[in-house]
Amino acid sequence: MNRFKSIKSIEYECDRTDQPWVHVYHRNTEESIIQIIKRGEDVNGYFQLNVSGKIIDFRFIYGHRYPIASYQPSDKEQVFEFIHNYLLDFFGNSVEYNWQAMDFKIRQGVFIPSIPQLSNVPLCVYMHLFPDRFPSIFQRRPTEFLHMDQVENFFSSSPVLKSIKMSVLLGNQSFNPDSKFYQSESIEIRQDKLSAPAILRHFQGRQAVIECVEHKTSHLIEFVNRWKSGEAFQKLEYLKIEMFRTPRSRFLNAIGLKHIDATKQPPTLIFPKVYNWPCFSDRPNTDPITSHMYVVRATDNRVASIMIRRKKLWFGVWDKTEEEFLRMMD
Repeated sequence: MNRFKSIKSIEYECDRTDQPWVHVYHRNTEESIIQIIKRGEDVNGYFQLNVSGKIIDFRFIYGHRYPIASYQPSDKEQVFEFIHNYLLDFFGNSVEYNWQAMDFKIRQGVFIPSIPQLSNVPLCVYMHLFPDRFPSIFQRRPTEFLHMDQVENFFSSSPVLKSIKMSVLLGNQSFNPDSKFYQSESIEIRQDKLSAPAILRHFQGRQAVIECVEHKTSHLIEFVNRWKSGEAFQKLEYLKIEMFRTPRSRFLNAIGLKHIDATKQPPTLIFPKVYNWPCFSDRPNTDPITSHMYVVRATDNRVASIMIRRKKLWFGVWDKTEEEFLRMMD
């Protein structure tokens, strides 16, 4: 019962396939409870079980402590649905469920996963978007990424994603401004240029972490001023940008910055991560933001703290008006 109460989440995890392992994540450990794969006709040793009213073929593999569930291609959606219904009935709705699509490299021989849409199971995707050929030492830029249509089709045919973790080299390519990519609740991305993809212009989610080599000060200024006007980023709560150089003073001078009295200790802002990728981090929260600098949104007087340390910029939105925010330090 103690192990049962310590369950953090149930994760459907696919590594470069659409045939997942199902893991139970506890506070400090994980365990595999089942794998779901396409049936191999030349494999023997199957036995059948009734799973929530559906007869499904299973087998065991020597050395594995969990069973393998199998499906025929024509039966795939139903097998996933009935197994998931069984897990919902067993673990209950209070446990978090996620589908991890891991480590898809979209280059030559494009593979876009076919992921079933299950009740209460948001999708989290980790992918790499790289050009098919990289430049020689005499070229400054890689060739263009040629598979944007396939990637856009994947996002448009999927529900809005809970989390995207991505490494990209797009050249002059980018996502459509109305792409579902920008609607994801959380994005963590490594990109060459801050403008491709243009997260600082089109993002509609809650949390974003960006690493980039090139950026223009004008992009940072435009982002803050659009947030201040209430024109965009209504759902945004946390943004972190790691850049090749520290933002220039022109940025701070152009955004109508306000300051907390230097004699007072500013409050610290921290958020639970929308999704904490189990295999990448054991830190469930965002970086803390503690700064004397802030800006105010015109439409509702909400405050956002701005912190700059070396080559990193943090932007965090408080659920407080300016008056409520300043009273926190009294």
